Amino acid sequence: MMKKTMISLAVATLASPMALAAPQDVLQARLAQLPEFEARFSQVVTDTDGTVLQTGEGQLAMAVPNRFSWHQSVPDESLILSDGDAIYLYDPLLEQVSIYSLTETTAQTPLSLLSSNDSEAWAAYQVSQQGECFTLTPKAAENVQSMAICFDGEAIESLALVDGQQVKTTMDLTQFQSGPLSSDRFHFAPPDGTQVDDQRNP
Repeated sequence: MMKKTMISLAVATLASPMALAAPQDVLQARLAQLPEFEARFSQVVTDTDGTVLQTGEGQLAMAVPNRFSWHQSVPDESLILSDGDAIYLYDPLLEQVSIYSLTETTAQTPLSLLSSNDSEAWAAYQVSQQGECFTLTPKAAENVQSMAICFDGEAIESLALVDGQQVKTTMDLTQFQSGPLSSDRFHFAPPDGTQVDDQRNP
């Protein structure tokens, strides 16, 4: 996925009643219109010099509250899934899954806010807006330095995350569809023979 040029729509934004609202309020209102959605994604990871480190493709699905499925199919299959209580990181090639507490994991990335209406979680980030793009920056040091969300109309067009090493992950979304989605999309049962590493506190 190539990094897309962000086109400023400031004039159109100023003409909107939402222009008088704070960027966080505007973003939350936009996301509130998308309580459940799915899309295809194409992903590219680049370093500080713009060198491509990795590319990938797959399917993304999210639903409030706190449910999501990030299923990469190319180049290697992998799955990150939240059922609303725990997060599962599944590697079919290695036949293993790691399970983490949802509350401990979602606090480390603003990506979780796409499926969250938790005011305390939102309060941990500063939100700025430029046209149809919003940038979330953690108020305290985190693994992710920033995340950008860009819209095309009511649909999310792209997501971009920058980590502490300035490595950038950009996802372009296509075939975007809002819900409702089947609850089965956010359920994970380890296949027979899968090694389970449960990191949740008892």
